[in-house]
Amino acid sequence: MVLDITKDNLLKFRAVKSFRLPENEVSPITSLSYDDHGQYLLTSSASDNMHLYDAVGCRFLNTIASKKYGCHSAKFTHAQNECVYSSTMKSFDIRHLNLETNQYLRYFTGHGALVSDIQVSPLNDTFLSASYDESVRLWDLRISKSQAIVPSLVPSCIAYDPSGLVFALGNPENNELGLYNLKQLKNGPFLVINVKPGFTQWNKLEFSNDGKYLLLGSSAGRQLILDAFDGSQLFELTGTKSFPLREFMDSGSACFTPDGRFTLGTDYDGKIAIWSHYDSISNKTLKPQGYITAAPNSCPRTIAFNPKYASFVTADENVDFYVIEEK
Repeated sequence: MVLDITKDNLLKFRAVKSFRLPENEVSPITSLSYDDHGQYLLTSSASDNMHLYDAVGCRFLNTIASKKYGCHSAKFTHAQNECVYSSTMKSFDIRHLNLETNQYLRYFTGHGALVSDIQVSPLNDTFLSASYDESVRLWDLRISKSQAIVPSLVPSCIAYDPSGLVFALGNPENNELGLYNLKQLKNGPFLVINVKPGFTQWNKLEFSNDGKYLLLGSSAGRQLILDAFDGSQLFELTGTKSFPLREFMDSGSACFTPDGRFTLGTDYDGKIAIWSHYDSISNKTLKPQGYITAAPNSCPRTIAFNPKYASFVTADENVDFYVIEEK
């Protein structure tokens, strides 16, 4: 179902299915990935399992084990039955996996420390990885060796713009965001954005689908929305309680709706905030226009909106699916 996104419709969302991690998985879920068609959801945690769900029917489908290598930041490629994910044990390789056959298609070697984030290009079969070895690398799914290396402070956040020609790199250590032209990486960032001091616990960069906005997410109870063209701060989103710090960077405590007009954000008090910025005056602090009640016995930390259907998912120790409740 395609959603006409309004505040009233967003307030109708309710948690309809919850799935709890098995007792032997001690690590909470840190990454959420929808396939291009919005039909499947892939989750991973800083442990040794990934989980595949039917995102339309809100059903658990399968567990994909990576007991020898561990797994983190699992992301679908453009092939619906394939993913890439980072190893957490024995090596820091990135692995390209066929989810149906459980066969590895390729290994990507080069990082010298844990990979904190992977982002797949919306344009082609390339992807970016950010690592604690102080680098961001560009890869091609067909080649095991990285195609380019960009120096970076750690930890860092990365995101492609909708065209796939530009990416953003966020360095919370020096409160800077850089925008890079993928065809001119050797020239460094073409725009450097200085983020306001005191904005901490970065865990997400996301461009809106129209390319106008850049969301800088944080688990500290605040989010920033920047102008994606000149880097100016448009809005600061407040009104949520911060989460405790933890070891692994996750998929982010906020996300845009597919039309880019609203932002949803998780709250340590167990609710999901709704901010409307499309009709707001820029350079303002925005409070939530309402809250969606989280699933019972859940404290959602990460959130992602389905790119094709009227649904979204939150996760921490549970995976919770939300759809519109029609009365």
